[in-house]
Amino acid sequence: MVPAYVVYSLSKVGVPLVPAVLLGVVSGGALGWAVERVFVRPLRGESETAQTVGTVAALGLILSVTVRIWGTTPQRAVAVFPTGGIDVGRSSIRYGELGLFVTMIVIAAALYTVFRYSDFGIIIRGTAENRRAASLMGVNPQRVTNAVWMIGGALAGLAGILLAAITNLSPYTLSLQALPAFVAALIGGLGSFPGAVAGGATVGLAFGFVPRMGGLGHMQGAPQFVLACLAIAAMAVRGSGLSGSDIRASR
Repeated sequence: MVPAYVVYSLSKVGVPLVPAVLLGVVSGGALGWAVERVFVRPLRGESETAQTVGTVAALGLILSVTVRIWGTTPQRAVAVFPTGGIDVGRSSIRYGELGLFVTMIVIAAALYTVFRYSDFGIIIRGTAENRRAASLMGVNPQRVTNAVWMIGGALAGLAGILLAAITNLSPYTLSLQALPAFVAALIGGLGSFPGAVAGGATVGLAFGFVPRMGGLGHMQGAPQFVLACLAIAAMAVRGSGLSGSDIRASR
């Protein structure tokens, strides 16, 4: 959400699209580093659940600062994709939606390749599994953590920039996109890239098809209700796996 506003502000002062987007992505990486440094690192001695709660606190603070600077009125974001779309039956798919879909599929495939086959990916996975063992192998766990948070912040920033380009620029709309994304991760598995793509497709189908169903589908908030049920089911199925991190952290 913040990088999308950064791109918006840069465009207002005449910065071209490509440099503005690059600077926005960089700001996302910097924000990811800051969140890890201020909110997550002090809680590393606690459980991973405590660290997650710390990121929720960061969300509230960042949202408050954003509203203070840019306000709550939705703005028209910078156009990243061409206008128009493709007609499919009685529906239309905008070029921006296709561009966002293709971009995220490419990034997911690239991340999967890096994490699965590169030395850097192996180091990241090993550090996430056991920081002490990674340090004994000559890896600096803190540097790896910094890199991962910066990569995550940069990619989240890119997602926010592209999403704002096909919807609108609003602090509450963009920040709340973290909730369906988290549901997608729960459905697909927190450690699986293909599962995350499948989970994202499930969330997208819920938003697309539930409103077209009779009865409950016509009620306001029906897609969110269905997603909540899916999240509860995913947590029930993976309950031991989700709580295992806290058990490992306590040892």
